[in-house]
Amino acid sequence: MRLRLPVCLLLALALVPAAAGASTGGSWTTHRSAAGGFTVSTPSTWIDMTRLTPQVLAKAKTVPALQQYITLLRTSKVVKLLVADAGATSLANRYASNLNVVQAPTVGDLRFQRDATVAGLKSTGVVKGALRATYVTLPAGKAVSLQYQARFNTTTPTVWLQQFLFVRGGNVTVLTYTTLPKLHGTYAAVFTRSARSFRFR
Repeated sequence: MRLRLPVCLLLALALVPAAAGASTGGSWTTHRSAAGGFTVSTPSTWIDMTRLTPQVLAKAKTVPALQQYITLLRTSKVVKLLVADAGATSLANRYASNLNVVQAPTVGDLRFQRDATVAGLKSTGVVKGALRATYVTLPAGKAVSLQYQARFNTTTPTVWLQQFLFVRGGNVTVLTYTTLPKLHGTYAAVFTRSARSFRFR
């Protein structure tokens, strides 16, 4: 069951819409997670929801859908970082593309985690179409890359997800980038650059 925890949590995070743009250029911000022991960069228009600063709480008052992120962050210990795009593209499409990073204890190696995660995703019945699972080598190390579309119920939109799974020190660390399928091309370069910036500390 512990192996499935990150998958279930990531699926829940992907459900959260927000009326809040994709920025493939411009300035970037490096986010640090002391609890997770990593750093990762995103465009500067992306808001770090994890810190729950006064600025974030004020933004949530003007964008009510962000409140769901805050509720989740206050009740979960496995979410180490949640960063949501608050730019023009999100405002226009009423969905805030985002990155969340979770960590949880695991057993087995990267191959075992890949097989367990793929099986867990398929068993949920929310994956639509093909689920692509490949091994990749990033600056942070060898990882499993998952790409797929999912729809969780009839009241939520289909979303496109790209995930990177790392197994290190008895934990699985999962980066999940989520956007709408029609925006995949807009965000693809952003997700790739961000994933390549990820480092363990």
